Amino acid sequence: MKHHLALWVPGVVTALVAPMAAAQTKFELKIGGDYLFEAGYTSQNRDQNLRTTEMLNRFRLVITPVAKADNGLEYGARVRLLNSSDPTFAADRAYIFAIGSFGEVRLGQTNTFNDVVYATAPMDYMPLTSYDRIVNYVGPNNGQQILNGRYSGADFKGGIAGTVRGSNIISVSLADSNATKVEYFSPRIAGLQLGASYTPRSDSSNTDVQRVEINNAATSAATGVFGDTVEIGANYNRTFSGVNIQGSAAHLWGTAVGRNVATDRYKDLRAWQAGLQVEYAGLAAGGSYTYYGKSGQNEIAGNYTESTRTWTAGVQYSFGAYIVGANYKYGQDPGSITVRGKRKVDVYEFGAAYTVAPGLMLQAQYDHYVADSDKSNLTGAGSADDEGNVALVRTVLKF
Repeated sequence: MKHHLALWVPGVVTALVAPMAAAQTKFELKIGGDYLFEAGYTSQNRDQNLRTTEMLNRFRLVITPVAKADNGLEYGARVRLLNSSDPTFAADRAYIFAIGSFGEVRLGQTNTFNDVVYATAPMDYMPLTSYDRIVNYVGPNNGQQILNGRYSGADFKGGIAGTVRGSNIISVSLADSNATKVEYFSPRIAGLQLGASYTPRSDSSNTDVQRVEINNAATSAATGVFGDTVEIGANYNRTFSGVNIQGSAAHLWGTAVGRNVATDRYKDLRAWQAGLQVEYAGLAAGGSYTYYGKSGQNEIAGNYTESTRTWTAGVQYSFGAYIVGANYKYGQDPGSITVRGKRKVDVYEFGAAYTVAPGLMLQAQYDHYVADSDKSNLTGAGSADDEGNVALVRTVLKF
């Protein structure tokens, strides 16, 4: 039955929405986006063949043709173009949407419901919900050098569940990647909003059609590809006597692609997230917990599986054009499933931001991290444990 969702859900949505668009108006073309320039300095114990300074920039352009019918139905499409390290542009978001009294429906390549609305620790000194900036600066290739196989830098890049878990073990949101999906946001009533999404396959987007049940990672230690993933969630946002309360909770599940290989025992996707943030008179506090369990891991004999989880807690104070804050992040996952033990990281962070003008912000942050890896005892590879400091300054433009 679940395989038929991809066929009948878009049809049902079209049948519900189409009668409401009684008269078409002219489309308005909206253009927005953001630009990020960041410079970093890293001091760490394991810095063999690593530079101390580096810079990066990111430009995202959002194009939205939108129209509004006489009956109030708002409809259109959105595409987001992102410059990559090639440097070329690619569309990492592309979907059609309809908004009305029924809520909002999105069809295409987009985030899941919870990845859009989740609550966590306040970190407005960070750029545009990118809460894991230091991962880019702690070492290449998950801490391992390509030339000699020895470790330098910290080992906490690359989540065990691949496209589902994200790029590292300190991500604070719950997401199944930006694959093609059907998604629904309910109207917000008394501060409460519900939502759901369905994704046929987590590694398939845009014009790609991927019907294969077994992926190329079959017989590997883990798979990052899941099929028929479903997410349900809720978020709450309301203000009482000057006190703003935000909360979120979501559950995500799906089938591990490759689990039908006779020699493998890939664990299906079972994950959830919960978060809370409270703010009053510029002072905010909150945190979140994200749990993936052993999703995607291969539990065959000889493998050592561990649960994947992340949690964070922090405080922030905003006054005028200034923001200051601090938070703690903890993440863990199996690391190498073929090696006994798990890897984990503790991050202690302080940040500040200053709004120069509307849409233009200067930001700075300092992070101290301690990374423990299960790969530290590999013969000839050296220790993968690391401790260090990362200082970042950046300019963020949002338009």
